[in-house]
Amino acid sequence: MSNVLPFPLSKKQALIEIRAMPSVRVFFPKHARERMTQRSITRPDVMGCLQSGNITEGPGLMPGGQWRMTLSWFRAGHPLIVVVELDVDDDGSFAVVVTTID
Repeated sequence: MSNVLPFPLSKKQALIEIRAMPSVRVFFPKHARERMTQRSITRPDVMGCLQSGNITEGPGLMPGGQWRMTLSWFRAGHPLIVVVELDVDDDGSFAVVVTTID
């Protein structure tokens, strides 16, 4: 992938970027890890949502230049929502999980 995300970022292009992203380029800050623990959501659950879920909100451009969106997916018959931000650095695109909701 390139080191620049298109502007505006469409849902289709956002899904292409997310689904092509290696798992080592998906980051889980402290808040996301805490909510995942609190809600019994695992990293494989989040990765499943990123790989198979649909964008239900966004992508919207944040003040820092990253694209935020909400993805929804069903895991074991229960809904899972992941809020994620896409950005780029010298190594390409990366994703930051903002929070998870079940």
